[in-house]
Amino acid sequence: MATDAQADGIVTLGGGSATGLGKAIAHELGIRQVAVPTTYAGSEATPIYGITGEHKRTGRDKRVLPKVVIYDPALTVSLSAHTSGTTGFNALAHCVEALYAPWANPVSSLFALEGLTRLAASLPLVVTAPTDMEARSDALYGAYLAGSALAVAGTALHHKLCHVLGGTFGLDHGEVNAVLLPY
Repeated sequence: MATDAQADGIVTLGGGSATGLGKAIAHELGIRQVAVPTTYAGSEATPIYGITGEHKRTGRDKRVLPKVVIYDPALTVSLSAHTSGTTGFNALAHCVEALYAPWANPVSSLFALEGLTRLAASLPLVVTAPTDMEARSDALYGAYLAGSALAVAGTALHHKLCHVLGGTFGLDHGEVNAVLLPY
């Protein structure tokens, strides 16, 4: 559709799947993306994209990193507690993984630790007090830090396992993160 419309850019509104689709289109067509995330995964802050077919295939290309990201906590209010929690666990996993991933460094570790702090404080409120805009804003900030840390540090065993399990069995990425993270 983007090719037929001769699109010179793409705007995505939604969670990691919408952002990821936008990244794949941006990669394929060489166009720019504006992302408006409505969940807490932090995908909008990474140059990583995934395409799910028979198996999930991921790629990394700085050209797919959205050129502009618009954060509006009001757009997250309609998220269910379940989706808020599982996408938040994905961001938590990004932070944890960014502490030991191949290209971790002192700056990415600071981002990851601050992201963990913000997410740990805000996610329980996001789930139990859904209209708390300060908590939702902090969760988006924590997700941004998580994605930014992962963008530098790279992925490691945790996310590779999540991608294999999710891609192979059609499992929700956030749920798989939540289950695997303690281990």
